[in-house]
Amino acid sequence: MIARVRRAGRPAEAGQPAGGGRPAWLAELIRRNQGPVPWGAMIRAALALGGPLALGLTIGDAERGVLAALGGMLVTVVDRGGPYPARVRRIVTVAVLGGAVGLVTGGLIHGRGWITVAALVAAAGVSALLSVAGSTASAVGLQLLVYITLGTGPLGTVRPWWEPPGLLLAGAAWAILLLIPGWLLAPLAAEQRSTAEAYRGIAAMLRAIGTGHSGEDRQRVVSALNAAWDDLLARRAGSEGREPQLARLAALLGQTHPVVEAATTLALEGNRPPPGVTDTIDAIADAIQYSTPAPELPAYPAETPGARALRGALRGALDAASGRQEAAGPRRPSRASVRDRLDDMVGDIIGGRLAGIFAIRLMASVGVAAVISEALAVQRSYWVVLTVALVLRPDFGSVFARGVQRGVGTVVGAVVGAAILAVVPYGPWLLIPFVALALLLPYGRSRNFGLFSIFLTPLVVVLIDLLAHTGWTLAADRLIDTLLGCGIALLVGYAPWPMSWHAHLPEQFATAVDRVGLYAQRALLSSSPERSRLRRQTHRALSDLRTEFQRTMAEPRSVSRRAVVWWPALVGLENVMDKVTATAVGTDLGGARPSPDGVRQLADALAEVSRAVRAGDQPAILPLPDEELLQPAADAVREVQRGLAGPASSGPDREK
Repeated sequence: MIARVRRAGRPAEAGQPAGGGRPAWLAELIRRNQGPVPWGAMIRAALALGGPLALGLTIGDAERGVLAALGGMLVTVVDRGGPYPARVRRIVTVAVLGGAVGLVTGGLIHGRGWITVAALVAAAGVSALLSVAGSTASAVGLQLLVYITLGTGPLGTVRPWWEPPGLLLAGAAWAILLLIPGWLLAPLAAEQRSTAEAYRGIAAMLRAIGTGHSGEDRQRVVSALNAAWDDLLARRAGSEGREPQLARLAALLGQTHPVVEAATTLALEGNRPPPGVTDTIDAIADAIQYSTPAPELPAYPAETPGARALRGALRGALDAASGRQEAAGPRRPSRASVRDRLDDMVGDIIGGRLAGIFAIRLMASVGVAAVISEALAVQRSYWVVLTVALVLRPDFGSVFARGVQRGVGTVVGAVVGAAILAVVPYGPWLLIPFVALALLLPYGRSRNFGLFSIFLTPLVVVLIDLLAHTGWTLAADRLIDTLLGCGIALLVGYAPWPMSWHAHLPEQFATAVDRVGLYAQRALLSSSPERSRLRRQTHRALSDLRTEFQRTMAEPRSVSRRAVVWWPALVGLENVMDKVTATAVGTDLGGARPSPDGVRQLADALAEVSRAVRAGDQPAILPLPDEELLQPAADAVREVQRGLAGPASSGPDREK
């Protein structure tokens, strides 16, 4: 798997001719992603955007209808699926902190010349740094920059100042209400439901030990785990950044491997599972599916290897289900611990070296776009800045592919928008093409960014024209501004930065493994003052790894669909860091210190992982410590090893 992903992670190889002599990179630009048609999202988008605009046109107040429709558009773009409570929290957070705050800020800097330029550059920096702090923060950062930019245009002239953000939030609230029917029909996310079913299958397999039916139940577990991994990886592939809920599910699926191994050992011993164990596994499934509290581990005598292995595996599964980080003692209540946590939080927000470099790239590009817009007589110049922001964000696509796709899509979309404004008279008749474009918006996003631009461009052209009443020439202005923004993004944000031309995921992963291994040695063997510095350096290395992973995930489909298999190993590596830190904190509070031999075994296993990743090999399975104090960290290292073997290896017999 590692060798295959290393090859897929080099976009330079995509320049080789494809079938019929066509360059592969060109094929990727026009290739449509496969998958079911998102009918539910399409219908919601049509109602979310068309409803407010229809109301505004009906009462003779198109301006307010447009502002509310923008709220529906924000929700359509931000909503990426998942559990409904998490979706609502994400939408509300992005609508308030991104959309509403952005419009207010944009209105305050509207028409202020070079102050506007400086404010846009600062907003670009904030947006870039937020993108490494998690999926929701990343969406907030993008929408903040987008709506600040829109606020510097015609939306910034609407008075009173609170009306645009208020109507935007009203439109977002309407779009959230449209989620209720889907929640009533299917309240659980697919990955949540399938992970719970995998645990129920394991419980059934344990109950079948000694009955003669365990082989059938084992095969059902294989199928359930395959389906769960497929659902989870598909969900992660569409995510904009870190999502704790998805990482928790990945940890739970990874923990099924030792549980199944323990069950196999019990069966070979001829022993039935201890009392209460299967009920506990069913309770874990309920906690996953219904968000109920995780159960406690039942007390039972662990007299055989199988029983002891099952107890350890269940302890890991319960920790993952409850979100607990196991430590050899309570959390440190001292002032230093608070300072350390604050340092870690700031590090998560600021990110590592790669996040800083990208912030510079985005700020430089936005600055050039804003200066050109200020210095030249560019019609509706805010579109130039807006295009740069949308093209250059790494969460949504590689810069080159996105620039070309957006440019081509905008050319087609501008022609469509001009035709609509030239043929369709103002008034209710505009609702027909508007609703049709809104209906197609989720479909375009699921297939290809160029197709998404074809539908989005005329949609926005119609909305803005309802405010400005410019007519079909608005589409031509929109086309010129967008092509200018694409050129700036490619020439300023892409071409001068060779590191952005290729994906470097394997090397970045190996570097992060090296840092975690060094930190484990220093943190577990001593409490020297340099441990805090090493922890911050390691967190920055992990931040760089997450940034590179997300950038690779945003590349064309041929790269991203193979890069996603690295994600379980990445989750496991972060878990190693957490377990090592928790164990080190326990020793500082007077707990026992791990043996040097055990720590050396951990470090050697991580060094072998790093070597194998760089060489494109499978890592050799070196012995890991069996002492109780290091068991959590050793289990986390095994997660990394299983992740590099492929996520399916966390379940039994994937190849069958």
